[in-house]
This record gives sequence, C-alpha cells and structure tokens, in this order.
Amino acid sequence: KPLLTKTAAGQAAWGALSSPRAAMIGRAGGHAVSVDVVSEPEDIGGWTALEVSAEGFGDDDLIMHWGVGKQHAGEWALPVETQAKTTPASTHVQGACQALFPASDAQGVRKVKVEIKGDCGVKGFQFVLHRKPNDWLKNGNSNFLVNLDKMQGTKAFRDLMNKATAAEPTAKQHVWSCSGVDVGVLASDAGGSCNIRALVNSEADLVLQYGPARADRRWLSSTRLELKKVQGTVSEGTVALSGEQCQQFLMFVLHDASTNQWLKDGGRDFAMELPSVDVSKAPSPKASEEFKPAPRLERTNSIRFSKFVKEAVDEDSEATVQEWRAGGMEIVALASASETECIVHVLADTKAEMTVQYGCAGADRAWKFSKRIPLANLPGSAHEAFVSIPASEVDKYLMFVLHEGAVNRWIKDGNNDFCLELPRHEEWDRVQREAEARKKAEAEKALEGRGPFLSKRKEREAKAAVSWSVFDLEGDCGDVDVACYSEGAKLKVELRAWLHPRLGKCTLHFGALQGSRSGDWKPPLEQKGVEWPAGVQAVDAKACQVQLQDMGGHVQGLDIAMTATTKKSDNGSDPVIEPAIAGISFVMKDETGNEWFKPRSGGNANARFSSIGRWKGEWAHVADKIVEQEVTWEQMSLKRRYENCLDFVDSWEKESEGMAMRKMRSWNTLMHVDNREAVWSRMPSMPLFEVPEEEDIKASKEGFWSWIFVWQRFSFQRLLTWERNTCTQPRMLAGTTNQITSRMAELWKAHLRCRMWIRWTLATMGRGGNAGQQIRDEILVIMHAHDIKEIHGTYYEQWHQKLHNNTTPEDIGICRAIIKYLQTDGNMSEYWKVLGDHGIDKERLASYSRPITTEPNLPNTDRNRLIKDFERYLGILRSVHDALDLQLAVDHAKWALPGDLQGKLQAICDMNGTKFSSLDEGHGKFMKIHEARQQILSILNSREVQPNQIKELLIIDYSCETQQSVLIQGMGAEARLVQLGDQLSCLLTSLVGHLPTEDELQAILADWNTLGGAAAQQKWNGPTESALLLKAMADRTSRVVGELCDKCQQLMGPKAAFLGEQIEAPKRNIDVFVDEVLRGTSLIAVSLVLQRLEPVLREIAHLPPWQMISPVDKPVQGEFQLIDKMMHIQDKVFETPTVLLSGAVSGEEEVPDGVVGVLVRSAKEAPDILSHCAVRARNFGVLLATCFDPKISEQLEHDFKGKWVEVRCKPNGTLEIEAKPRPTGDAAKATNVAEDQARADNTKVKMNLSDPLGCSWCIRPDQMDKVQVGSKSLNLALLQPKLPKDILTPQAVALPYGCMQKALIDATNKDSVLKELEKVLSKLQPKTSNEEAQFVFEQAQLLIQSMKMPESLKTDMLAAMVKVGAEQGEERLKELFVPRDAWDAIKGVWSSLFAIRPWVSLAKAGRSFHDLNMAVLVQELVEAKYAFVLHTVNPFTHDKDELYGEVVAGRGETLVGNFPGRALSFSVKRGGEPKVISFPSKSVALHTQHCLIFRSDSNGEDLEGFAGAGLFESVCAEEDKPGIQRIHRMPLVTDHAYRAKLLKRIAETGWAVEKAFDGMPQDIEGCVDVRERVFVVQSRPQV
Repeated sequence: KPLLTKTAAGQAAWGALSSPRAAMIGRAGGHAVSVDVVSEPEDIGGWTALEVSAEGFGDDDLIMHWGVGKQHAGEWALPVETQAKTTPASTHVQGACQALFPASDAQGVRKVKVEIKGDCGVKGFQFVLHRKPNDWLKNGNSNFLVNLDKMQGTKAFRDLMNKATAAEPTAKQHVWSCSGVDVGVLASDAGGSCNIRALVNSEADLVLQYGPARADRRWLSSTRLELKKVQGTVSEGTVALSGEQCQQFLMFVLHDASTNQWLKDGGRDFAMELPSVDVSKAPSPKASEEFKPAPRLERTNSIRFSKFVKEAVDEDSEATVQEWRAGGMEIVALASASETECIVHVLADTKAEMTVQYGCAGADRAWKFSKRIPLANLPGSAHEAFVSIPASEVDKYLMFVLHEGAVNRWIKDGNNDFCLELPRHEEWDRVQREAEARKKAEAEKALEGRGPFLSKRKEREAKAAVSWSVFDLEGDCGDVDVACYSEGAKLKVELRAWLHPRLGKCTLHFGALQGSRSGDWKPPLEQKGVEWPAGVQAVDAKACQVQLQDMGGHVQGLDIAMTATTKKSDNGSDPVIEPAIAGISFVMKDETGNEWFKPRSGGNANARFSSIGRWKGEWAHVADKIVEQEVTWEQMSLKRRYENCLDFVDSWEKESEGMAMRKMRSWNTLMHVDNREAVWSRMPSMPLFEVPEEEDIKASKEGFWSWIFVWQRFSFQRLLTWERNTCTQPRMLAGTTNQITSRMAELWKAHLRCRMWIRWTLATMGRGGNAGQQIRDEILVIMHAHDIKEIHGTYYEQWHQKLHNNTTPEDIGICRAIIKYLQTDGNMSEYWKVLGDHGIDKERLASYSRPITTEPNLPNTDRNRLIKDFERYLGILRSVHDALDLQLAVDHAKWALPGDLQGKLQAICDMNGTKFSSLDEGHGKFMKIHEARQQILSILNSREVQPNQIKELLIIDYSCETQQSVLIQGMGAEARLVQLGDQLSCLLTSLVGHLPTEDELQAILADWNTLGGAAAQQKWNGPTESALLLKAMADRTSRVVGELCDKCQQLMGPKAAFLGEQIEAPKRNIDVFVDEVLRGTSLIAVSLVLQRLEPVLREIAHLPPWQMISPVDKPVQGEFQLIDKMMHIQDKVFETPTVLLSGAVSGEEEVPDGVVGVLVRSAKEAPDILSHCAVRARNFGVLLATCFDPKISEQLEHDFKGKWVEVRCKPNGTLEIEAKPRPTGDAAKATNVAEDQARADNTKVKMNLSDPLGCSWCIRPDQMDKVQVGSKSLNLALLQPKLPKDILTPQAVALPYGCMQKALIDATNKDSVLKELEKVLSKLQPKTSNEEAQFVFEQAQLLIQSMKMPESLKTDMLAAMVKVGAEQGEERLKELFVPRDAWDAIKGVWSSLFAIRPWVSLAKAGRSFHDLNMAVLVQELVEAKYAFVLHTVNPFTHDKDELYGEVVAGRGETLVGNFPGRALSFSVKRGGEPKVISFPSKSVALHTQHCLIFRSDSNGEDLEGFAGAGLFESVCAEEDKPGIQRIHRMPLVTDHAYRAKLLKRIAETGWAVEKAFDGMPQDIEGCVDVRERVFVVQSRPQV
C-alpha cells in the first residue's frame, strides 16, 4: 500500500502525499524514499503501521528526523510513546524525534517502522532525512508528509490496489495523485499479450483514453474506455493489449465529459512502462473455417451493381462478405485468405470519384496504420478497389472509410468507421510470429548503437570549443552532431551520425555556406584552405556528395580540416574565429539512393563553424536555431514561429525532466500571516536550504525561458516578420495560437520557477479562439452584401487576398483605418493617421506577400450599414489576434470566472481607463483593480485550476497589472503614507502570486501586512519609530525587488542585443527593450512607490541624507570614480588618491590601497556600522558614508565623475563635495601606496612552517598567556572571573601558536604536505602582485585541506575539554567534540591564513604577512537567539558616556559578514534609555547548531592602533541553518517593552566588560541565547 514514493526522476506520488508532484531530494542524486502502509487501525488493535524505506543511501549513519501533526497534518509537534513510536526506537532531541536507520537489506533498502495510535488525534506524520554533519534531505523544499486524514479518505482505493497487487504479484504497478484524483495502474504479462487494470478514485465519472507508445512516448493509436464505479468513489476499467500493442509505454489521460476537462500528470500525459511480452506465447486465433460471415443485406440498388457483386462472390465463393448502406450508396466488401496475404475487394455503387482509406485493427478497433488507394471505375455507376494485406500485418478487423475529394466528404458507417471482420489462414500465425521476431531483432539491432552514441554526445560537445550543432533527423532515421574545434593552427570538423541500420551506408549531399548567417550554397571543391575527405564528388554547380565512413559502434561520419584566422571582436570580448568556410549545409540519402532525409524541422541541416554571430552563453543551440530560422529561412510566418516555439519548449521539458521541482503552495499558504511570536530553534521555520543544484537548475531554466520570451517579444513588436513567402489560412493560425497558448498555460502550472517568464511570453501571443475561419468567410460576406467587386488590383480585393492568405495582428489596424475613412466621408488623411498609430505605412502595406498598393474608395452602398459590418468584423479580428484588451478578455473568459469576479472585472472595464482627475480617484481605481487581481491570483494558485482556465486568467491578470502600473506612473505627486503603504502591499501581493518560489518576497509581504498599516498611520510606537520601521522594510523591499530587476536586465539585455544585431533591428528598440518590458510590470511599480516613500519617511524620522560610518576630521581629496561593487576591486592598488562612489559594500571587503573615501550609493547596499569593513575604514582614517537620497547619488555621478574633488564631513551629518584643481607631480600620488611598497621591500620573505615554538597541542584558559594565544582567547580567559554572574562566557580551550606547525611536522603530514607548502609559499616575494599572491594562496589552501589529524592532537584536545568541564562542573565541550568535524573546522581556520585579505590589510599596517601565527580558540557554540556587537565609546560622536550597538537575529555572522541589509542599531547613554537608530532589514538569520565553533586568533589581530577583526575565518563544526527573517514575528522589533529591557541589558554588559578591562573602551561581540542569558564571546580594545 504505497503512500508516498519519491525518486530522483521526479515521478508523481499519491495517497497521503500533500503535493501531487515530488521533487529531487537535495543532493541525494538517484536515491529513493517511500512510505508504505503495513497495517491500519482495525488490523492491529488501533495502530496504523507505516514503513519508511530509503534506497541507495549506503550504510553511513542515516537519521529520520520526525514529528507529528496534532492540530493539522502539516504541524510539527513532539509525540509521546502512547501516540507514536518507531522501530528502531527513537530518541528525543530538541523539537523532534530521531530514529537511526538500520543497515541495508539485500536489495539495498533501509527501513524504519512507524506506528501511530488511531484514536489519539494525530492528523499527520512528517520527516526529513539527516546525514551528519550537515546534510538535510527533504522533499524539494518541504518535509516528507503523510496526511493521515487523507489516507483514510483513500482507504477504499488502497484496499482495492492492495487486493489487485496480491492477486497479481508479478504485475508492474504505478500510482499517481493529480488534482485530487488517485490513479493506480497494474500491467501484467498474459502470455503473449498484456492485461491492464486501472483503478481511479474520483467522484466524477471518467473516461480512460489510452494508447501504446514506444520510447519516445508518442501515441501509436487512441482508444476510449468508460470506467465503471466498483466501490464508493473508485472506478475500474480493464484493457487487453495484443502482443503488437505491447510497446514500451501505455500512454493515457482521463476525461471528465461533464466539464470537458482533461486530467494529466501535471502538464504531460500519464505514462506507464509496460512489462516485456513474449509474442511467441500468444494464443492461436480461431481457424478460418470457424469464421461466420455476417448476413447479407437485401439489395435494392441497380441490377448492374448486383451483377458485379454476384460475379465477385462467384469468383471466390469462400470469401467473407459484408454489406453496408451509407452516404446514399451500397458498399460491399469481400475478404479472402491465402497463405501469404489477405485480399479485400471493396465495391461501391456510386458515380463519384472516391478513395478508400484503410488500416488493420485489433479487438479494440483502433487503427494500427493508415493507407489510401483510389476506387477504380467499373461500367455504369460502380467503383472498386483491391486491398492486399501481407500475412504478417493481418489483424482481426479491416477498418476503412471512403472519401469523395470533389466535395471533401467522408463516408462512414453512421458515426463509426466501416469494420470488416477478416478471415484467418492457418499459416498466418507462423508468418506473424516470424515477422514479429524479425521486427524485434531489427529493432534491437537498430537501437544497439543509438544509446551509446547519445551518451557520448556530452564528450563530443565538450570538445567542440568553436561550434557545436545537433540535428534530430525526421522519422526514425537517426541523430547527427557536428563538432568544430581547434587542432594546432587549423580547425577540425567531426560529423558523427547514428543512422538507422535499414538505411545502410548513407551519402552526404552538401554545399558550403556562403556566410555566417546565409543559407545559400556555394561549391565546396572551389573553397580554398579546406581539406575534404576522400571521395568527395561534385554533382552540380553548388553541391557535392560523399559516402559517410564507418566510424565503429554503428556510427557513420566524416572529418574535415581547414585553415582559420582569429581576430579581436568589435566589443573587445572573446576573439572571433573566421574559418575558411562559414559552415556546411546538408541532407542525406540512404544506400539505395531512393530515400532522402533531413532534420525533423523540415529544412536543410546547417552546421556553422564561424563564431561570428554566435551566442556564447548557455542555451547556445536554442539561440542559434532562433537566428537560423529568423534570418536564413526563406519562409516564415507567425504560425510557423509558434510551431517552432512549441518544438523548443517540448524539447526543453524533456531535458528538464528530473530537475528539482518545488511543491506548489496554495494561495492561502502564500498569503498566510503567522502573527505568533517566533519560538527560536536550531531549525528555522522558513528555511533557506541552499541546494547547489537547485540554484543552478533555476538559473538554467530561467536562461531558457528568457530566450523564448525575448524571441516572442521581438515578434510581438514586429521586429521579426509576421509573413515571408508563405500563406497561412486564418483558421490554421488560430488553431496554432490556441495550441501554443494552451501549452504555455500547462507549463505555467507545472514549472513554478519559470512562471514570470512563461506569463510574459503568453502575453506576446494572440488569443487564437475559434473564429479563424470567420476571418476568411466574413470579409467575402461583407463584400458581396455591399456589391464590392472582387476585381484584381482594387483596395478591398487586395486586403481580402491578404486576409485569405496571411492574416496578422496588423489587420486590426487596417480595419480601424477603413472604419475611420468611412466615418469621415473618405478623409484619406484620417485613414493614414490611424494606420500610423498602428505602426503601418505605405512601405509596410506593400511588403506583404499579398501586397496592398492602392487606397480605399467609398463603395456605393448604405454607408452606416457598411460601417457596422466592418465594426463587427473588427471584433472577429480582435477575437483572434488581440489577447490583451481587457473587455475582450473578460467576454471570452466568462465561463472561467465566478460571478462576483465577473462583476469586479466589468466594473474595471467601465471605469474609463487609467485617467483620473485627483489622487483619490487614481488610488481608488488602483485598489479596485487590486481587489479583482487578488481573487484571480487566488484561483490561479489553487491546485485544482486547469490549464484552459489558467490561460484566460493570466491574460486578464496581465492586462490588469498593466493598468495598475500605468496608474502608479501617473500618481507621481502621491506623498500620503497610508496610500503609499496600501499600494506597496497590493503590488507585493501580485508579485508573490506570480513568483511563488521567491520565499523572501512572501516574508516581506507578511511584514507589510502585519506591521505596515499601523506604521503608515504613525501609530506604531509613535511617528519616529513608525518611520524607522517603514524605512527598514522599504530598504529590504527595495533590495529584493532591485535584485529581481537586475536579474531581468542580465537575462534579457544581452539576448535582446544579440538577437537585435542578428536581425539588424533599430538600435533604439534594443536600447529600451528591457525598460519597456519592466515598465508594465509590478516590479517597476514597486520601485516607483518606494522612491516616493523614501523622502516622506526621512522627513518624519528626521534622517539626514548621509550616514557617517567612518567620519574624518579633515577634508579628503582625490579623483572621483564610479564602481558597481567594492568586493570586485578590494585588492586593486590606486596610484592616485581616489574617492569611490560605490554600489554594494557588503562589510567584508578591504578598502583598496589609495582610496581615501568611499561613498555608498544607497542604504539598501550599505554595510553595517560595526562590520569589519567599517571598523577598518575608521582604523585607517578612510571616509565611509552611505547616501540615503538616490537623487543626491545621481547628481554626484553627473557632476563629478572623473574629476578631482574635496569631501568634507559637516557637523550636521551631511557631506560637502566640490570640484578642485587637480594637483600635479608627487602631490597627486597616493602616499600610503609608496609607504607600503617601501615597507614591503624590507620585509622578510620566509614564513615559519616548521617551528612549533615549543607549544602544547591544546591549552586551557588558566594556561593562556600572550606568548601562546592572541587577544581573543586571552581576553576571554582574563575576563571570565571579573564579570558579574549573570554575564556568561562560553566554555573554551585553545590550540596555541605553533600548533599548525606542529601538525605539519608530524609524521602524518611532513612528507605529503609540508614540503609542498614550503615550495608554494616560497613564491611570495615582497614585490609579489596581488594577482600572483591570490594564485599562491589558492594552492596553499588546498594543501592545508589535505592535512591529516595527528592522533595526539585529538587525545590532548579531549583531555583539555574534560579538565575544563570538571573545573566548571559541566562537560559541555566534551559532549560536542566530534574529531572529524573538529579537524575540518581547524583546517578551515588555518586555511584562512593564506588569503588575499590579510595579505593586503597587513601590508597597510606595515606588518609582514610572513610573521603571522595562528592560534585557534575552541568554544561551545551558543544557541544564539540574538547576536550583538558593541562599541563602548560611540564611534561617531566620540562620547565616552554613550555606547553604540547593533543587534541581529541568530548568529552574528550576518552582522559582520557578507549579508545584505542592516542590523537593529541603537545608542544609549549611561543611566539613560536605549534609542533605536534603525530597525533590521536583513534577509537572513543564521540558526546555530549544537556543536563547537573554532575561532581564528592570530597575532595579526593584536597590532596597536589596528583592528584586524574579520581578517581570518571562524568556522562552526556544523554549518548554521539559514532562515528567512520575518520581523513581524521578532519580539525585538514588535515588543517595545521587551526591546527596551533587552537593549539595556546588552548595554550594561558592554560597560561591565569595559570596567573589567580597567575602563579601556572595548569592541565586544556577544549573544543572547534562547533562555535569554547574555554571553560575551570575544572582546578587544576599541580602535
């Protein structure tokens, strides 16, 4: 009774699984997890027994970390043994139970049994898997969940599945759960055939539509079967597949006829792999003599026809005969059997010319093939045809229909095809068995080489450094790839093909391409610099042929060599390779020369070798194909572009199968706000599980879809042709448009990560609808009704011809222009004005394949009636082409809209567009649209929504979003806080609705919905704190939305520029492409609201435009330069004094040499005031300030870029910047650079790697002194006895100076590591550049990581920890000591010695890098609820009686490290109350784990006048668990009294530490644990 099945292939699961689609488990590769029902409450005294199976995990420790749901299934709570228990027994850890999986059984499966009491109120059971130290394996981003309530609801279904499985234990089975419907299928070998049993749990009466398929999963036939209810809501159906039908897969879908809804497996048909069947065991059919022909009909037709029938029967008296009357005629079929074939003689009493379309069918009457032959004339009114069916192909029935081509009439037996039961011959069974065996052998042989060929394609692609082309050949012909790479001074081309063996040795028919984007051929043998393979022969003026060579392994191919030149590209990026020929274009033919074949796309295969015009990034093959189609194909239309797009997305979806997917959250989940106070734990409630593959997969998917969107957006903007040398009937365009828009809706539902791109792509496409044929028909109706002649060359006839052959969205503009022309009594200027408004001019009209070269005239008819007819016709055109008109969209989607939503949308349509006369009216319109959009998003994010409904709702929502964006752009004067807050909350709601995988957006929205309202009304702790809170929330929102906008720019901008260059689009269109896309979205609308919010908040909170992080007393002068991020240039040396206007500054960087000032553009990109970067800026006297006003930053960039400036810090907290004359000579040089260089020249260059300094392996706090450890360890040892009892320090020991050297000279590392490390570090010289040093450090770090732990180090560490625990009465360190984890962390700390940051920073301080020594402070890691950094003297006011501090949730690495956003900052005077300066805007809080932390403690951090904090790494034995920060659940923010009390306690801690160090100002790091105890983890003198 499988409940939950989870595999790396991402297959669906059923039963109690909360999501119908499963995702890959973290980094679990091909592992599988399943839950089975062993027994239910009535089976074993009221207990439900489940079995959790884990397959493929090996025998390392694997833990099931689990809990139960009591209030609801998804809750996580601790059970007691009377409620739930496991075998093996579980142990309790904080917040969960843990059960250790036993060793694998013989099948490699590990199992834990879970028993849950039936009547104890437990509603769910959930778990994650854990492998130490930090591998947490989940179901995508969610826990594995068994919903026990739902399990009861599926009991009847599972019982029937269980009975069916027991009855057929060898049957293959598969189970799905989709949209609330459970589906189970069993397939068993029935001795030459296959029996299928389908069970479906659904209240609806469903029809099973099924068919067999090969490995490509393409249906070979289709049959419908009505399912019958067998028990409650469970329906059943059985199918018997004959041997021939037993292909690799059974494909099926379910159809609910009452609602005309189709149920699929996500966006794809269900696919069930069938068991292999031995056809030779198939039962023999009945002998031919047992066949009883159907009784003859009484004939009433012509005597002549009766004569023909009688003659035919007399000629073969044993023939089977059957007669029908249909289509006003009599039809007779006679079938006779011979040893080698079955002959069917078809006679029809008709004078019309007809063809018969026929095929054989089995018992299900599903056609297995289809052929056509014409009926031949007989004297009189009769026609006949003879059908010969080889014995190997004969089946039970012959199915056929008749077609009268002159009137396109199909003649059937009523609503069914004609069905003739065929006779049997005793030899046919043998013939068919031999044919089947022969076919099977041929198929096996055919596929023998294809798998290896495709599996090695990645290797060939990796080799193809110049170009790579792949072609899927039509039919079953095979696959081809062409690799081009450099080999010495030449280029080599390798063409490799797997071709079906039936084709034999194939011939390549090819020509050389004339240019990098041309499809024209030129004669290959005339091209210089090319070495063609032997045997190439010219066959005409442009083409050659050569037989492909056998390359082994069923692969054919050839090699080409040629000369090439390499040139610099115009933009200075990658070099451009120009080969002797731009490429080859080819088709192929088989060994007989009778069968020609080409790629499945229908054109020639064009393999291009030139790198000119080639996309260099990911999805290059997609980009190349797009450019190929748009630039070189002679024929192109909207219809064909949509078809090509469908091919791309279908191929992409096949490639993306098995990629990690995320569970679709319901709308209530997305919008849910949990107002409970957060209970801090080691596992965050909103975790950020950083699965590396998941981010790569997401980026790859978005890379593909951004290409598809840019391509279709170009088409939407008419930058790509809508028709070129082709004709498309309107009904065909409408049909293809329907197909692609429906496909987009399916993909939107199935692929959560790509929703934004798919939705945008859908918005570029027409509506489709069912009015395509009306476009052709109705224009003729109008012309005939108003006596408009169909005279060649006249205006209306020219337009009619265009509509007939190639209707496009431009016809809407033409129709509107005609209507305006008629309304204005033939005013031609008005006609051309309307056309111009739609981007149409004379040249455009004349460019159509059916050109319009004349102007309209006034027909002699009732003008008003003609105008009404054209207005009606305009509606038909818009119904096909115009998807984004809101009224039209609402009218078309009424069937999909609840009544109240229809009313809301109609009210929007009736509100006179986006014009408004007052801000109140504009805001009212905005909120009215929001109310409708919120309901639309609720429907879209429900699991039950179907693709056809999605399509309509997405179109409506896109139109509504555009209107909201236009309204926001028009309300530039809005400065009311409440209205701005409402607008922001509404816009964030729409973003969350379409970006359900952007977890931080959900957290931000919850914060705004919970806190934003009261703060906007300035009722949240008063106006100042209200403004500060809104400022923090706005900064975080701005940062996250800005990152999304930047990502859109990075994904779209280069692609638009590339594609625009290839098609020679106007530069202006390309320059504004991304801006135009974003302008209509909520992303830009959010940015505009935030811009308006910023000055309002700053005024209320009395914030100056600048925040001085590192003020300077004297003016600084330097060259004003602009940079994007300081992280990218921290090791750069500026020879000239420089003032930087910088983008993001994370807080971890070093200020580059020569920089005298850093101005950060905006608060959202600024470092914390007590971050490492900020501390060192103050240390070196470098100005560091953050600008709060974007307008000031923009003005500075405009006024001072590249100029020499002077910057002054003013007492009122502002900066004064003015241009100054640039100094000359030495005055313009950066003095500190020269000083550093002079110091470096005199520095010793040999680093101590082998002298252990006489150290012990490990020392206790009472043994520490300044000779053995740094100030970090020593200060804590000195501090502990001096602190009040309510201020704690973690238990600790230390590895002293020399410990690393002692480990290096140990026998375990001396020969393998030490010698190599000395050799590598000897390359560091006083004049070594930063770039060279970086390379040396990377080698050194690898060597350190390869060190092995000396056994004596482990022993001594454990002994020291035991002694410390005994002295303090609690052995906390010993309990946390895991040698393997500890050794990895120690090496991490030692590795941080060898990094560019200390190299640069110590040079500034005049200290030699080679004199560094590293101790390691080993502490218990406190379970930090909050972390803080304090300066006991305010670093900005220098007031000794005022303390400044910053606080973050979780571990303090988010404060001092590279984590965006600001901490809660405060100041407090001695004896006073804390004053909040800023509220937190961090994205992430780090949840510590129960382990040790290993802190760097080097002698490079103790220099007088130099703050070396953060130069080296501190490493936790177990990684922190990052969680998304939700400030509405953080008491530090929401509880004013708690915050004041806690901040005061933290400040008093700072002053206590300062007092313990005799009043010396201190820089302190500490934390508050989950029990509200305050810990000091380190302290150093404040610099």
